[in-house]
Amino acid sequence: MTTENWLPKHTMGRIVLLAAFLFMLGMIWLPIFEMFYWSFFVKEPGIFMFAGFENYVDLLDDDVFWKSLRVTFTFALMVVPGIVVLGLLLAITVNTIRNFTIRGFFTVSFFMAYVVPLVAVALVWRYIYLPGQQGLLNLMLSWVGLGPIRWLSVSEWALRSIAFLRIWKEAGYAMVLFLAGLQSIPKDYFEAASVDGANAWRRFLHITMPLLTPTMAFVVIVTTLSAFLAFTEVYVMTTEAGGGDRGGPNFATNLMAFHIFNTAIAYGHEGYGSAMAAIFFLIMVAVGYLQYRFIRATYDY
Repeated sequence: MTTENWLPKHTMGRIVLLAAFLFMLGMIWLPIFEMFYWSFFVKEPGIFMFAGFENYVDLLDDDVFWKSLRVTFTFALMVVPGIVVLGLLLAITVNTIRNFTIRGFFTVSFFMAYVVPLVAVALVWRYIYLPGQQGLLNLMLSWVGLGPIRWLSVSEWALRSIAFLRIWKEAGYAMVLFLAGLQSIPKDYFEAASVDGANAWRRFLHITMPLLTPTMAFVVIVTTLSAFLAFTEVYVMTTEAGGGDRGGPNFATNLMAFHIFNTAIAYGHEGYGSAMAAIFFLIMVAVGYLQYRFIRATYDY
């Protein structure tokens, strides 16, 4: 195959393609290669010394690293199903609205949470989660006779609280994607299935879900990667929670992205942090690939 077969025909198209390639190379791939390179060195302020696989060997005995990895997977298992299910339910509900003005109003309303900067959202939710009767959520619980909960101060609730915020924020984004997928399905399929006697559940299971497979795969993979890279919520919301450091209490919210930041940036162990990031990068690639294959195998029939 010659280059003429896949390159754009117009000169401007080739310039844009080259610019995009250089941008991806400089902003994404070179930092990734540099991360793997640094992972083989002891890189700290004033020190840059080759260490071979020493950083990777040290990770095997790093209890905090493994706990952060478990916390990250637990967080993703909380967040991804919640975003997918809530986003799909919202999309199906909004899609049933025939009035375009009303449909647009609800679409924008649900999507607005995703547009607002995460730092601002985390600050607001941090005050909502205040302990005692100071926090709005505990105040609402007192109206129905339930006792206050220390949302961010105990290990049992800290990670759940952050996961609930993430679901609330990203469900609108998933809804917009699912809504676009639903509206691209020809209505003739549903009408033909109704004539054949298929009820709403069978139409959803055998028409909607298979045709939403590409959208479902994209939403699941994107929300999983987003959950794996969660950082802002931990940095903003766990400050002084329970009188401890960020990522607490007892490392209950010490997500991997935040732990890598702490190791490489806050504490200056850039080589060791790069080894963490390299392992985590490979894990994310593997998880994304397995998710895609699983979804395709489940609904591609």
